[in-house]
Amino acid sequence: MVEEEGKTEELSVESELASTLKYLDLYLRQKTDLFIQHYLLEPFGFISKQLAVLSVLLALLASGTVIIVAGVILLLSTFVPLWASLLIVGAGVFICAAIIAQRLFSRNFVLDTPTVDEVKEHEWA
Repeated sequence: MVEEEGKTEELSVESELASTLKYLDLYLRQKTDLFIQHYLLEPFGFISKQLAVLSVLLALLASGTVIIVAGVILLLSTFVPLWASLLIVGAGVFICAAIIAQRLFSRNFVLDTPTVDEVKEHEWA
């Protein structure tokens, strides 16, 4: 009878170990699913929506720009020959592009990271 009690005790330890491993496996699967959902799927969904909106916006801006440039060329061609109005509008477009590019690429990006003194002051570390 002592041997039977020892066997039941071993079986209960084994069953506890099996249930613990089952719960650990379930926990790891849930954490992995949450990680995939929050750090992989949601950002890609957000980026894909933003890219769709951006592509529509760029198409509208490009078509509007082409229409305005054609209108300015035709307006200028009433005062000067067509070749001269094309040159004037082309030069204006290049000058505008140069100004925009200079403004975009001359800025230095500074991240809003706290300094060491701020971290010590607020005891974030």
